[in-house]
Amino acid sequence: MWQSFALSALSARAFALEAPLWLWLGLACAAALALFGLLAGPRRLSVANVGGVSARRLSPDASWLVSLALRVAAFALVALTLARPVGLVAENPAAGSGVDIAIALDASGSMMALDAELDGRQVTRIELAKRVVADFVRARGGDRIGLVVFGEHAFTQCPLTVDHRLVLEAIDRVEVGVAGDATALGEAIGLATRRLSAQAAGPDTRRVLVLVTDGRHNSGKLAPKTAASLAHLANIRIHAVGIGTEGLVPFAQPGAETPMHFERVDLDQETLQVVADATDGKFFHARKPEDLREVAEAIDRMEARPSALDQHYRHASLAPFTLALALLCLVGEAALAHGALRRLP
Repeated sequence: MWQSFALSALSARAFALEAPLWLWLGLACAAALALFGLLAGPRRLSVANVGGVSARRLSPDASWLVSLALRVAAFALVALTLARPVGLVAENPAAGSGVDIAIALDASGSMMALDAELDGRQVTRIELAKRVVADFVRARGGDRIGLVVFGEHAFTQCPLTVDHRLVLEAIDRVEVGVAGDATALGEAIGLATRRLSAQAAGPDTRRVLVLVTDGRHNSGKLAPKTAASLAHLANIRIHAVGIGTEGLVPFAQPGAETPMHFERVDLDQETLQVVADATDGKFFHARKPEDLREVAEAIDRMEARPSALDQHYRHASLAPFTLALALLCLVGEAALAHGALRRLP
């Protein structure tokens, strides 16, 4: 088939003609029609006078040229329709980019530590984590993203969806202590693995778990290493993000009159490193707010969305589009000829 340029206006990647001979014949006839019209010029107008009836030749003007151009264009589009144009159209443009991402966000009591900074003010770790995770979601246009919140237990805050507005609303509703004060890393990994496996879009879909925590596994029956092995069997890659400083850190208190106190926070870097290595992922330690944003950008680069060339396309007939354009030209010519561009004697 004769190949031509892409028809981006029709959301087609490329197009072809199944009967190109009709196009060449039609274009030849359209050219002949245009040449004949230019040579013949406008119709002669019969004008009555004292000596009888005389024919006066009208000179071509803008209105006549526009009318002729629209008729020739309609003829050419009909010829293109007879040539049976087909295009490569995206199989499912709204299906996303092919990356399923589950975000497991730690909401244990240690996330109330006041060692983070946001917009020039001192904030808790959970506030900073929510802001950075939300920015990460906004940057992943087209991906299916879900949210798992964990503490002493884990639960699904938002299932996988391409509607990122729902994910952002779910992130905004996360509060410290909603799942208990302890840290069940294994349960969080296990639940996210089940969600990614149960809601897989297809066998070729990449599945990623972003685990955000600031503590050490101290709750739940499922060990993090065992959960990571299950994730590896499910072909899920885990990027573990440990946030915050270690040692004595200040903690926010619920009442304004309650004095601030300090607690020791211990991040289990070894376990997070093992979890990431078991699934061919990466472990990041973000000690400062700037580090956490750089981690989100690094994960976004590593899990780059597939390009448009990786999408699946199908052949679809473009004849309805070309025939509709031809009809539009004829309707436009008739409206101009009997309206704005009507010639008067």
